[in-house]
Amino acid sequence: MAYTAIDDPEAYFQVKLYTGTGSSLALTLDGDTDMQPDLVINKGRSGGSYSGEGHHVWDSVRGVTKYVYTQTTAAEDTDAEGLKSFDSDGFTLGTRGGSNGSSTLFVAWCWKESATAGFDIVTWTGNGSNRTISHNLSAVPHFMIVKQRSATRDWATYTHATGNGQYMNLN
Repeated sequence: MAYTAIDDPEAYFQVKLYTGTGSSLALTLDGDTDMQPDLVINKGRSGGSYSGEGHHVWDSVRGVTKYVYTQTTAAEDTDAEGLKSFDSDGFTLGTRGGSNGSSTLFVAWCWKESATAGFDIVTWTGNGSNRTISHNLSAVPHFMIVKQRSATRDWATYTHATGNGQYMNLN
């Protein structure tokens, strides 16, 4: 199996630890390489009343106001005060307590969409039948996470190790 060497992993993935303020908060990633994230997943770690809230998932394809939680089967929701923008080297949060609650410690995992890193974000409208979904990777995906955004449904995960037609639920 061939692997692509990534000379600068910080160009595709970075983690940010931060303390919520309850006010608009622009966060700069700490890596040596500037990275505008395409996917941000955050979670309260401790302190404050929002540390028990789930993992918020935002991406640049759906837009900054759209989010889902990984630990539930709930449909996509909209909140203009969660993630406000994907910035050239970080992101800006609004006043939503679950992502920026005052005095709450948070972690944010940030990914850059890239065929080099083997990461792509794809949306499509289902039609109830099997079909091929286009992506921007240069190879067959070995791992996928799929979530129906418009209804309550499980998060299905696929890996080449389990094979076609097999899946596990993430939530």
